[in-house]
Amino acid sequence: MPRVVDHEERRAGFVTASWDVIAEEGLGAATLRRVASAAGVTTGALTHYFCDREALLVEALRAAHFAAGARMRRAVAAARSDRARLSAVLEEALPFDAARLREWRVWLAFWGEAVGNPRLRRENEERVAEWRDLLEALVAPLVAGAATSGAASAELLSLVDGLGLRLALAPRATLAREQAAARSVIDRAVMRLSRLEAVPGRADEPESSEHIAGDAK
Repeated sequence: MPRVVDHEERRAGFVTASWDVIAEEGLGAATLRRVASAAGVTTGALTHYFCDREALLVEALRAAHFAAGARMRRAVAAARSDRARLSAVLEEALPFDAARLREWRVWLAFWGEAVGNPRLRRENEERVAEWRDLLEALVAPLVAGAATSGAASAELLSLVDGLGLRLALAPRATLAREQAAARSVIDRAVMRLSRLEAVPGRADEPESSEHIAGDAK
């Protein structure tokens, strides 16, 4: 009896293989043949799911963002205060373990490629806009006014980008120390935001996280 193929699982396996190739060898190495080899299948099996290399790369970028978003939704659901939700999401956004380190290396490769590839650039712009919206939703309960919320979330976005880049490129010998330093920077940023601009009675009160969890795509 022929084996039943789970097409979603097979598609996800190709995406994971593309992440591995990109993270270890760079985006230029992520040809259909190389990714198929990493997945242990023929190139023909891969093209059954992705018509060309660009389609695979767009899916790989999108899936990396969605994987991060799924972790963030879980972090938001588990946190009990506005401040804790923001801290948890910032923690999930940074490469503090092997999976997140791979994601960051994938993103870095895509950012370089997106400069000359309109389709990848549009995909990246959509995902960054979602990330910015999530940060603004998390920051808003902690600060007074939409203008302050926008400025504070933009600052945190830049902070995460800078720390993520530093950690993604850090030598293995110093990575643990740099990760600890990055956690301290994030903790201080959240505490400073809450202490200087908090709305009285909001920052530490448990509240429903449904409206924020829905934004963590």
